[in-house]
Amino acid sequence: MIPLIPILAGLALVGGGATLLWYDSLSKEDKARADRLTADYAAALFEKTVSQLTQSEARAVHDRVKAHFMN
Repeated sequence: MIPLIPILAGLALVGGGATLLWYDSLSKEDKARADRLTADYAAALFEKTVSQLTQSEARAVHDRVKAHFMN
C-alpha cells in the first residue's frame, strides 16, 4: 500500500515553498497589491476572510492572484 499521507504532506510543503518564493520575488508594491487581491478574491468567491479559507479555497484564491500577476 502506498503511504498517501506522507506523499500529500510532501507535496503541500513543496507547493507552500514555491508560493513563498514567488511572493518573495515580488516588489513591495506588488506584495501590497497581491495582499489586497487575495482579500478581495476571498470575499468575492467565498464570502470569507483569508483566515477563514479552507486549504482548497486558499489554493483557488492563490491561483487567481498569481494568474493576475502573470498576465
